[in-house]
Amino acid sequence: MASQLTEAFFCNQIGPFVLVQKPPRPVVEQMAMRMGAQSTLLATGPSLEAMQLAVMLRFDELLVASLPPLRSTDVLTVGRLPSCDLVINDPSVSKEHARLCWHGKADSCTVVDLASMNGTQINGHPLAPHKEFFVQDGDLVRFGDADFAYMTAESLWGRLRR
Repeated sequence: MASQLTEAFFCNQIGPFVLVQKPPRPVVEQMAMRMGAQSTLLATGPSLEAMQLAVMLRFDELLVASLPPLRSTDVLTVGRLPSCDLVINDPSVSKEHARLCWHGKADSCTVVDLASMNGTQINGHPLAPHKEFFVQDGDLVRFGDADFAYMTAESLWGRLRR
């Protein structure tokens, strides 16, 4: 699809960013075996770099979270409840787990953990509850046990074009 569209049109349709969900562990293990990286991903658990590599290179096996259109400033809720903007059906994710805040004028996004039971992390670093943390293109964001790559629309378009 990306090869058929201009970058501007693609980014306008997708929005300013996407969250690409890492597949469940059995799928990651199958990907690792196909990629010849079984020992890297399976021996002691996935390292940050190995997870980023798997997430960034294998879009055909990933779930891309579609988010509602964003205004110049917007707040999106993340959790298990159907009323959340991003619903994650994983028992480790709280009903209302976190909040994503889009700051259009600054072209940036922040994540706030809502005192969730299993926490929120950026690149393996736990977030303090109710504090805002900036997320950047390529960061791995974890809600409970659910892993996502945060990507700008431009970055996603470029990767899909390759």
